[in-house]
Amino acid sequence: MGELKKRVITGVCLAPIIALLFYFLPAMWLLALLLAVCVVAVGEAASLAKIPMKFLVAVLIVAGIIPLFKGQFQYYPLWVMASIAIMIFIKIFDRKASVDDTNREITQQAAVILFGNFFILLPFFYIYLLKNQNTLFPFILLVSIWASDTFAYFIGKNFGKHRLAPQISPKKTVEGLAGSALGSLLVIAVFHKWLGFSIYTALGIGAAAGILGQAGDLMESACKRVFNIKDSSGLIPGHGGMLDRIDSFIFTAPFLYSCVLWVR
Repeated sequence: MGELKKRVITGVCLAPIIALLFYFLPAMWLLALLLAVCVVAVGEAASLAKIPMKFLVAVLIVAGIIPLFKGQFQYYPLWVMASIAIMIFIKIFDRKASVDDTNREITQQAAVILFGNFFILLPFFYIYLLKNQNTLFPFILLVSIWASDTFAYFIGKNFGKHRLAPQISPKKTVEGLAGSALGSLLVIAVFHKWLGFSIYTALGIGAAAGILGQAGDLMESACKRVFNIKDSSGLIPGHGGMLDRIDSFIFTAPFLYSCVLWVR
């Protein structure tokens, strides 16, 4: 079966389920779902970095939801730093590890903790905040990302001539980036009244969200190039791993939430 065919079949099967969950789940249940996805994504990141104690790293990252959920944002960076400190002290008391192993593992674990907190957990928390604003908002974000990815793929494939970032993702084109902006723009424009945007504001925010979605994709592509792999895992047939599917949320979720607050 071709890769595109697998991608389409998987999308057709999973997309309605995901969309319904994003729309109908109450805020707390949506947050629980997002935390489960976070654990899987962190596990993929830990596997890519080949670090030990993956479960402990995942627990330390997910535990950061406590100060966020309680609205104690001033303590969240402190918890991130404390998480890294915990890993450091665990490693320095491991007398069996060599000097090179200890230094490498501490650095890799710290990198995964920072990545997991600021590029997985925190964007997911913004989805929860969007849900608290309006039950429809996470659904709008999801559909805008899907539209952005779809337009980017087909416009880039059929009209792409100018490579966007060949050193990171050779197949991405400037035309595909424009398609990404167009797809997100159309969805945000359709839902602009629900979001509280004027039509002109929606056009600008939609285009920016599409571009930011591609920025998240490029960042994850750069990480995969460092580890010389195509996909973060084979979890989702035709779509790669969990990290491959959530990268577009990294910048768009905080951005859309900030825009919603800005117009209110």
